[in-house]
Amino acid sequence: MSVERMSKSAAIGWLITIALAIICLLIPEQGFYTNAVKIFLAITVFFLSAAAFEILPTLLIGLCLPSFYLFFNIAPAATVMSPWVGSTMLMIIGIYVLAMALEDCGFLKRVTMILMYRIKSNYMALIISIMFIGILLNLVTSGRAYMILPPLCAGLCISLNCMGKRMGAGIAMACMVGSCTSHSFTYQSTMWGIIYKMMEGYISPTAITPLNMIVYTWPLLIVSLLIVFVIGKIYKPDQKIGNIDYFKNELDSLGKVTREEKINAGVLLVLLIYIFTVNWHKLDLNLGFAIIPFMIFLPFLNGADPVKVAHKVNWSAIFFCAGCVSIGSVAGGLGLGEVISSLVLEISAISGNSVISVFALVFAVVFILNFLMTPMAILSLIAQPMCLVASSLGYSAVPFALAINACTEAIILPYEYIPYLLVYSFGMMSMKDFIKTNIIRSVIFFLGFLFVLVPYWMLIGLL
Repeated sequence: MSVERMSKSAAIGWLITIALAIICLLIPEQGFYTNAVKIFLAITVFFLSAAAFEILPTLLIGLCLPSFYLFFNIAPAATVMSPWVGSTMLMIIGIYVLAMALEDCGFLKRVTMILMYRIKSNYMALIISIMFIGILLNLVTSGRAYMILPPLCAGLCISLNCMGKRMGAGIAMACMVGSCTSHSFTYQSTMWGIIYKMMEGYISPTAITPLNMIVYTWPLLIVSLLIVFVIGKIYKPDQKIGNIDYFKNELDSLGKVTREEKINAGVLLVLLIYIFTVNWHKLDLNLGFAIIPFMIFLPFLNGADPVKVAHKVNWSAIFFCAGCVSIGSVAGGLGLGEVISSLVLEISAISGNSVISVFALVFAVVFILNFLMTPMAILSLIAQPMCLVASSLGYSAVPFALAINACTEAIILPYEYIPYLLVYSFGMMSMKDFIKTNIIRSVIFFLGFLFVLVPYWMLIGLL
């Protein structure tokens, strides 16, 4: 029986991961840096680094994070396991179930193909349409467009023979902006489940809903359009693209609309009505996601095979999400939230606590942490500190919640955020083009966030 040798990249990943954990342990204890904080950081850095280098399965990491916190007695079990108390994890499981059912029955693919078939041979219209399709899919799947759109865009690139070329990079970036960056102005259930959990007591259950989030953040749609337009101008096709038959062929292969597609579409409609009317009925938003998706399994509907859907649900991602939430819970219990909030307040005081400088600092903190931690872990870590900052400056916590959610989209390298890594993994663009386009995207996004969105918040009285 042969044993597969560890690859060079994996070996380097392990060396860096272990070295980072050891560095945390070697830092002398002083002030807030107690023995408990030291061990907490070593555990957290080790497993998040392992996730970044993909040297351990995400399921294992999600299970080990809380287990190690408990083993080393870093925090009480009630704090460590708090992600599983309440409706947050039920909501995340529910939306994964619905997304997998919609994908399995072919409904999402049909909708995508119908929309994209309307675009013929206009390159700029094509990439803008891809962006809007990603936004639409995010709206109907609560942020799961990155699971659906990339393979379709890769199929388009193959049909146009532009994989790895300039046009492929343009299509890939449009896919990223539509299915990933639009999380900044469309409701991504996983991320908002974490934010709500960590900001309990600072924002009400109906403070941010899919509907009023659009009202609060729609200017970022204009910023996203600008990003796609600029990238489209920089990455012009090497030649005319001609007519696109790929989408028509794929649509024809789906045949007539099936009964399962109709059932799933009906359940999706019920969920959309529920979440967009939450300000009226005042019911728990999370419970809508947690209960309604399972209607597809009712005997008189029978819209999906529960066993098949259960096998398709990414349970690794769900447990990893819970593990990341536990990071924030334990950090809060250790007092790290107060340390971060104090640091932000001290730096912002130097600039006179102006609104622009405060949110520029928020953006900078999240941008830097993106290189070190997953977005879910970042939100878990800084959500409470940002509430303290908001309270100290006399602001509502709502714009700070919206800000940290939006700022996680400013990434440069694929490993920083799984949705962008997924788009990159289909090979539509080179690493060089990924870095170049995402530098451009992040700069435009930062300027748009700071000088378009923040002034808009001031205009409507959110700040």
